[in-house]
Amino acid sequence: MLKQAAMVLGLALLIISCEDEFGSIGTSIVGEVNFDTDLAQDLKIAAYSRNYADASGFNGVQTSGTSVGVVGFYKDPTYGSTTSSLLTQVALSSTDPDFGDETEIDSVVFSLPYYSTLEETDTDGNSTYSLDSIFGNTPGQMKLSVYRSNFFLNSLDPAEDFESSAIYYSNEISEFQGVEGDLLFEVRDESANGTQAEGFVPDASEIVLTTPNLDDAGDPDGTNEVDRLSPRIRLSYTNGNAGDAAVLDYWKQAIIDQEGQGTLLNQNTVNDYFRGLYLKAEAIDDKGSAILFDVANLNVTIYYSFINEDSTVDDSGEEVSTGTGNISLRSSGVRAIAYENDFSQSPIGSTSFNESQNLIDGEENLYLKGGDGSIALIDLFGADEDDNGVADQLEALRSCNIIVNEANLQFYVQQDELSTGSSGELEPERIFIYDYENNATLLDALIDNTTGDDGVVDTRTNHLGRLSREIDGDLSSNGVSYRIRLTQHINNIIKNDSTNVRLALSVSQNVTIDNTALIGGTGGVQDGQRVPFSGVISPEGTILHGTASSDEEKKLRLRLYYTITEEIDPNSPCGLALGL
Repeated sequence: MLKQAAMVLGLALLIISCEDEFGSIGTSIVGEVNFDTDLAQDLKIAAYSRNYADASGFNGVQTSGTSVGVVGFYKDPTYGSTTSSLLTQVALSSTDPDFGDETEIDSVVFSLPYYSTLEETDTDGNSTYSLDSIFGNTPGQMKLSVYRSNFFLNSLDPAEDFESSAIYYSNEISEFQGVEGDLLFEVRDESANGTQAEGFVPDASEIVLTTPNLDDAGDPDGTNEVDRLSPRIRLSYTNGNAGDAAVLDYWKQAIIDQEGQGTLLNQNTVNDYFRGLYLKAEAIDDKGSAILFDVANLNVTIYYSFINEDSTVDDSGEEVSTGTGNISLRSSGVRAIAYENDFSQSPIGSTSFNESQNLIDGEENLYLKGGDGSIALIDLFGADEDDNGVADQLEALRSCNIIVNEANLQFYVQQDELSTGSSGELEPERIFIYDYENNATLLDALIDNTTGDDGVVDTRTNHLGRLSREIDGDLSSNGVSYRIRLTQHINNIIKNDSTNVRLALSVSQNVTIDNTALIGGTGGVQDGQRVPFSGVISPEGTILHGTASSDEEKKLRLRLYYTITEEIDPNSPCGLALGL
């Protein structure tokens, strides 16, 4: 997990990784002093990009260990398209169940709730919602098929003698043998005349369920019981509907008839018998959207009736012999997201992309892409010419008797390089910086407790500034820049001789989440390179001006605002480093 020391409006993502998390680097906090300050901004810095997608020769990125699911199709005008599917184990709401005698299924319901926000409720109880975490610039119907998976997901890694958690990567899941077993459900929209479309579009409408109330004779009394649900994908199959009979028969054989067979005895036998669910997304006519959702709420519920061995008496005094019950299969245990990318026309799509990056002077553009995408790497203070293990410019700064009041990196969005349609709402609202060498958050993140009115999107904004836009507060307007403050990190390097580590920058859906995903092919759990999970589940991307940008006003610089505590010779190493 990122050893402790990434965002959608209104979405507090619950990402749980059993692998590794950001750690904390540095413990001494240098107090900031509000004196008149000087500015040094000609410090040496090199920034360049790294593609960790499968096309670059890596084995994709870890997607197991997250409680946030991603399904759907996202077409980024700059980077290309990504299709996301989900494979998950399931857990029964009760193991070793007793379904009673002569059991019949009344209905089967598949449910996948969206992240949503309740906007208002009128006097009649009707609620209006807005959807969170639905991404896309090509809205339209897409296909979602739910399969019973025949692939067994190991919770422990057999290659590690079952001593560590198994890791599944973004590029391997769709290739698993048997992952597409029996087709269970297909998600489709219904038109007003009852016909079904080929696919569906996420709908923000609440779902209203009405059930007739019965009188003592068992007949409808003219009133209804109303149940209101937040927006979701919901498929219901009911006994008595001829078109649903095959679905009910399948689930009776798959679950109800398994009573006493040993297959539902405990979670281990359930995992071995009912391997899991595979939610496969497909674009229709190159359209669709990516849906982020809480995987724990994904479920299939079976409602059934049975004959009691002993009759009972209901509230009206009538003797009855029929009972009812339900059992659910919920997403649980091992889960992983499959990403299938088409980055063939993408700026990061070349297999030689990483090798072409200038590690000395940096690059003109920095490419950040979530999912199975790319990050930017940042080296501070230049080369170590005297080969003593410390960058020469950093040595000079350490000889200065100064107080660093603020250090920041200003990342300007390279709007000229973004393809038409990539700006505005498709731009990530937050980016995340971390210690790439140690998989650690920076000290500045640990001491930043800022929060705002917009929830998680307004968190840690002193350290990790939100995207400033051409029109303040208008999320549809073009992005201008992000300001990342590194004051405590830089002070620790200069004043406390902390190691000058390589930094990394990624997009983020929630900057408070510090769990990380292993980049395939870079090493094991302990020594492999990592990216934030909050970036892995993000479909968004952007391009930033780098350290070699031809636009002098927007090129990436490390800016130090400092106070001089004693006179400095402009020709001394310190004076030259500060640009006096």
